[in-house]
Amino acid sequence: MDLVDVHSHLDDNRFKEDLDEVIERARKAGVKFIITSGVNPSTNRRSLEIMERYSDVVKVSFGVYPIDAIIEKIKDAGEESDLRYVEEFNVDDELRWIEENKDKCVAIGECGLDYKVVEGYNEEQKKVFAKVIELSKKIDKPLVIHSRKAELDAIDIMEEMNCKKVLMHCFNGKKSLIKRCVDLGWSFSVPPVIVRLEHFKMLVKIVPLEQLMTETDAPYLSPVAGEKNESANVSVTIKEIAQIKEMSEEEVAKQIFENAKEMFGL
Repeated sequence: MDLVDVHSHLDDNRFKEDLDEVIERARKAGVKFIITSGVNPSTNRRSLEIMERYSDVVKVSFGVYPIDAIIEKIKDAGEESDLRYVEEFNVDDELRWIEENKDKCVAIGECGLDYKVVEGYNEEQKKVFAKVIELSKKIDKPLVIHSRKAELDAIDIMEEMNCKKVLMHCFNGKKSLIKRCVDLGWSFSVPPVIVRLEHFKMLVKIVPLEQLMTETDAPYLSPVAGEKNESANVSVTIKEIAQIKEMSEEEVAKQIFENAKEMFGL
């Protein structure tokens, strides 16, 4: 089977010592493409370096994470001391860099809204998100969306801005919002943690296979609690989707691979 991991973070420090082995295990598992996602300037550039190092299998998505994008305002207000590790950067400068390097990426993301980590900065996040969307349309790249505790606002903004190529990453919204995204023609990526979370099983039941993809969000969202996740584990998600859809794993893998190829131009 040809497999694909449409969202991961190979730049994470937890892969610092064994990235070669992680990539090799993915290859042996049948993973043909891994999209590694940045969230700010340093991780975007690190992700690009990883893509260039493993060019046969790794592609890159350049991201502007919602919390990172407004971290200067949060720090200026003297809030969230636990976010001091987040680097400050100028969003407009980073968007210009992404545009200059558009031919090196397959998507923009992850990006979006996050109302869980901090409160009181929703409007600032929305302004940044709108800028990111405008860039994605200008350079004709799909969006990979993070929408934690902000699903409705994220969907409203993208619908208002007439977004077409959208991947809802690790979507935790309610059934009505899942159905709304399906009707808008957007896709969902499902992580291996589906084996432990009923929400993702429900999502897979609702969403047509033609609008599903496999992700890991590695090193997060492992199928085994407490273990580091990696791209080879997309096979776990394929197996679970096949059981839910009452199809063979081969049929599911083939369709998901085609879905990813079409959206990301792989």
